[in-house]
Amino acid sequence: MLFLAVTLGFFVENKREHIVENKRARQYASFLYDDLVKDTSSLLEGIDFMATGIKKLDTLILVLKSFDPAISVPRVYALSGYAYSNPIFNPTMSTIEQLKNSGSLRYFHDKNLIQIFSKYDNDILILKTIEDRNAYLSEEMRKFLAQFLDLKKVNLPVVTDSARFTMHAFTVDINLKLYKNDPSQFEQFANLCTLKQIDWSNRLARQSRILISMRNLTRSLKDEYHLE
Repeated sequence: MLFLAVTLGFFVENKREHIVENKRARQYASFLYDDLVKDTSSLLEGIDFMATGIKKLDTLILVLKSFDPAISVPRVYALSGYAYSNPIFNPTMSTIEQLKNSGSLRYFHDKNLIQIFSKYDNDILILKTIEDRNAYLSEEMRKFLAQFLDLKKVNLPVVTDSARFTMHAFTVDINLKLYKNDPSQFEQFANLCTLKQIDWSNRLARQSRILISMRNLTRSLKDEYHLE
């Protein structure tokens, strides 16, 4: 009789823990899902901005390599906002860090879901490494531009939140001028633009992989926990 009572108590407790774990798993899944939906939108905007920026920098390089004082100055100002900008993808990491650091990832019992989670987390870390490694380039570009033209008149991107960039229509100012007109300065600017194109191309490749991981994780969470 005592054995049956102990056994029954064990099963009841085990059932209670199972219910609690499932509830926590669903809560974490819901938080992570909401983060991913929001971050997907931000990532897509960043990808679109850099893809457009790479093409605009191509145009800027051509303008610098065939500089005509009569017509090129306004085009340099119109396009230099892409050279100045440095869109960084800042994913929401609070839920991910809590899952990892508290051991709460164990609440997810689906091994495939955990693998997808780990891949997404690893892709984010790799992108962060690339961004940190090339941060000097943005600093060098901004230092150069501050000595090359009037930054107050450059068509700089407007940051609408932590990850969204918008370029306004450029208004031509008849008083635009460059502080330096030495061909060597045009060449240096063009070289910096080429380096930025390389950096953005590498980041675009990594962000495209992140987008796939992000969508896979979002879909897995939605299917496993019936999220909307």
